[in-house]
Amino acid sequence: MNIVIVGGGTVGGAICAQLIMENHDITLVDADPAAISELSNRCDVAGVTGNGADISVLRKAGADKADLLIAVTSGDEINILCCAAAKKLGTKHTIARVRNPEYYDLMQLMKGEMNLSLTINPERAAANEVYKILRLPSATKIDYFCRGKVELAEFTVSADSLVCGVTLNELRTKLNMRFLVCAVLRDKVAYIPTGYFSLQAGDVVSVTVPDKEITKFFKAIGIYKHPVRDVIIVGGGRTTYYLQTLLKDSNINSTVIETDRALCDELAGEFDCTVICDDGTNQEVLLEHGIASADAFIALSDVDEENAIVSMYAKTQNTGKIITMISAMSYIELFKGVGLDSIVSPKTTTASIILRYVRSMANVRDSEIESLHKIMEDQIEVIEFIVKEEIDALTDIPIKELKLREGVLIACIVHNNKIIIPSGKDAIGNGDTVIVVTTKGQIKSLKEILR
Repeated sequence: MNIVIVGGGTVGGAICAQLIMENHDITLVDADPAAISELSNRCDVAGVTGNGADISVLRKAGADKADLLIAVTSGDEINILCCAAAKKLGTKHTIARVRNPEYYDLMQLMKGEMNLSLTINPERAAANEVYKILRLPSATKIDYFCRGKVELAEFTVSADSLVCGVTLNELRTKLNMRFLVCAVLRDKVAYIPTGYFSLQAGDVVSVTVPDKEITKFFKAIGIYKHPVRDVIIVGGGRTTYYLQTLLKDSNINSTVIETDRALCDELAGEFDCTVICDDGTNQEVLLEHGIASADAFIALSDVDEENAIVSMYAKTQNTGKIITMISAMSYIELFKGVGLDSIVSPKTTTASIILRYVRSMANVRDSEIESLHKIMEDQIEVIEFIVKEEIDALTDIPIKELKLREGVLIACIVHNNKIIIPSGKDAIGNGDTVIVVTTKGQIKSLKEILR
């Protein structure tokens, strides 16, 4: 596809780098010539220097012939104007990053009138990620498929874990329940494991388990965490505000610690939560307000280093869920290396949502693909297919008899709204939704999972 990206910052750069690898034609627009030069050299993209809201600049970038324009500058107004102008010029689809809550709500209301394909609020997206983790605290990350019916949960294997050193065949026999290990990330290399694969300390494991048995599974492998009822949040900014809108309809009680009096007053006036105007990086303050007994601790301040430090302190005081917000994408692997495994990042989440949308655009056309996600540091594709017709050598044949390509796994089948974690005896039928996990790229049809 022909894609114009306006904004060469962290998010724009990450999107550029990934989309170039996926063989899209990218033109980058930025007012800073240095940003253009750096990304052009690193990603081999065409560059246009100028204001993305300028019609002449957009024309020069080829917006009149573009399939998609993505506006991710630091200015909401510029992003909105870019998309509006690009649509007038002829761009087929537009995506705008909009951080201001007032603008975001307005854009959601007027998305049809402005012909916006997608608007993204990074802080709202990060709050959604935090909330998903709070709902299943035993996992470090959760991805949803089939409109939320299917979950892929990630967890990290510790040295004292019951699964450490155990093959997947042995684990399946030992647990005697339906589950499927879909992918394993080890030393930054992703695998789709066979039954003979032995789990090791430090492995990041992605697993599908029937919804009613997910708690039983985490208890069986010894990493179960009780449902979150009380949470301490350090930082009262936008992400906390959006998180509170999600928590207000839950059974989770929250205490927010924030130094800014105005933010404290806003949160206290808007939500039914406890708000403490104090320094959340102070150990005595944290202990006084119950960090040792809270079910979860979340660091959501605007300073990455503070979030990391207080999270590491929380791990020494608390066995509950620790969630850390890290904005700088370059810091994420560093802080994961010191044991902070549940990290959310507004910029990473924004880039992931945009990339997911682009991949869906590129793959869904004229195929049975419903959605396409990437997990395990983008090394593994999770593709959701809808079976629209009988397929010779595939449908109504037990999975154990299928001649699947190497590096392909059928992770889940949804049949008549029933979630099936497949065994060798199960079969794919017409009308089913099928979740396929693969290390292979360019799979656009369910037929292509076969050798």
